Amino acid sequence: MPFHTQTPQIMNTVLITGGTGLVGMRLSQMLHDKGYRVIHLSRKEQLQAKFPAYRWDIDEGFIDPAALDQADHIVHLAGASIIGPRWTKHRKKVIIDSRVNSLKLLAQQLKTLDKLPQSFIAASAVGYYGNTGDKVITEQSPPSQTGFLSETCVRWEIAADDIATMNIRLVKLRIGIVLSTIDGALPKMMMSFKANVGTWFGNGQQYYPWIHIDDLASMFIQAIENKDMRDVYNATAPNPVTNKDFIKILSKALDKKSLLIATPSPVLRLAMGEMADTILHGNRVIPERMLAENFQFQHPNLEEALRDLILNKK
Repeated sequence: MPFHTQTPQIMNTVLITGGTGLVGMRLSQMLHDKGYRVIHLSRKEQLQAKFPAYRWDIDEGFIDPAALDQADHIVHLAGASIIGPRWTKHRKKVIIDSRVNSLKLLAQQLKTLDKLPQSFIAASAVGYYGNTGDKVITEQSPPSQTGFLSETCVRWEIAADDIATMNIRLVKLRIGIVLSTIDGALPKMMMSFKANVGTWFGNGQQYYPWIHIDDLASMFIQAIENKDMRDVYNATAPNPVTNKDFIKILSKALDKKSLLIATPSPVLRLAMGEMADTILHGNRVIPERMLAENFQFQHPNLEEALRDLILNKK
């Protein structure tokens, strides 16, 4: 089990933005199982839900003050999906604004509180580093100077830094490719295997820094509980693999004898436009600081992680 430095106080309350998403729901359940009280911020109030949802509206600049008043810790996951509509100028603005403006609103409202939360755990992403080939990347590596993904992550993290000026402990997790059979990248990768065909993208040599969803949720919990954790941590497994190797390992984990082929880069560019960067670019990210914090991965190796997800339908 992952290493935690302390047990939660009775009924400590964790407020999660983006709590109904893939990561938010798994994290909510794992926190609940550990004895935390979990509440969400949502566009629609649902106070009778398993995880009560309090209303917020970024465009209106509104957060139900009752939510912030209860929060001992805040986990900020909210943000428009990177994958979806093509990256038009308008879509790019939506993606950045959903991250930056939500953080600005939270910071603005937190400044009005008499009792501040103990910690603020903010999501970021490994897109911060850009397309870095086979170079080993740690938290000390600089951001890319080009590319929309890096620009988004840099602006995202700068917006989060305002929280730390309020004497709230701030942790930023740069998240890799989250593996779950419920949603995200993995079900899309698995789709072609139904026809006994697996495909890698471009030359397949781009590194994919992946993480099992349970390990990611455990990282958020450790960031909440370990008062010594501050600033940036890579939230990835310690063994990134190339896209081509990922598909080979996925085929093995599915126990499928499949035809493995490449999808050429020009085809992906034609179909996805600039958004093809999300699968054609990669970085060999290592969670150096998490390892230094003695985080114990339940699923450090890809084949075992995939088999667990497939078997348990996580």
